[in-house]
Amino acid sequence: MTMRRFFATWWPTLTVVCVILYATLNDNPIGADELPIFPGADKLIHAIMFGGLFAAITFDRYRDGRGMALKSLLITAGICVVCGALDEVCQSLLTAAREGDPLDFLADCGGIIIAFFAAPPAIRAVLKNKGRH
Repeated sequence: MTMRRFFATWWPTLTVVCVILYATLNDNPIGADELPIFPGADKLIHAIMFGGLFAAITFDRYRDGRGMALKSLLITAGICVVCGALDEVCQSLLTAAREGDPLDFLADCGGIIIAFFAAPPAIRAVLKNKGRH
């Protein structure tokens, strides 16, 4: 696979990875400390980020002709869970203002589980409708 094809195929996943790294490893991403957010919003954000990671990888694999077999979905979910765990470890080791939180990791896993069931039918529907236009 050429670099051009790689980036053309995997740009959604790469974008989500960059957003996750920025949001979780930056001491104060986009002035987040000043935002008036409801209690527990950080857990919802973690679930959305890692559910989005699962969905982006699944979307890119499907567009690349690799399908969405149960085995590949389980492997993708496992990779996302490992990424969530590593993200929490990195927050503890690489940032001054943040620390790893097991509840953030559980929120990551919750988002991955939701995306595991929601993303494949949504991806099929979106790409099926795209082909009709």
